Amino acid sequence: MFGALPKPSHIPCPSCGASVALVSLGSHECETERLLDFLIFQLRDEIDAFEDQMNAWLRTATGRFALWIAERDRRTDTSPPADPSPAN
Repeated sequence: MFGALPKPSHIPCPSCGASVALVSLGSHECETERLLDFLIFQLRDEIDAFEDQMNAWLRTATGRFALWIAERDRRTDTSPPADPSPAN
């Protein structure tokens, strides 16, 4: 009924999602920023789920206690001072 679809001249890069011409697919190098944006885009559902799970945990007694401890430690800064002598 219908003829064959024409072959596309560009396809998305499987690593970064950029539109790449078929003739230059082998020489394509992903830009770091675009690659990271694409990975975050792919993980958006997991990131949302993590935020929901973290918020649910923070509403528990254990989570509230962990928040209290973290705030107390942040305010008192009980970490030992850094050693000023150079390491050789």
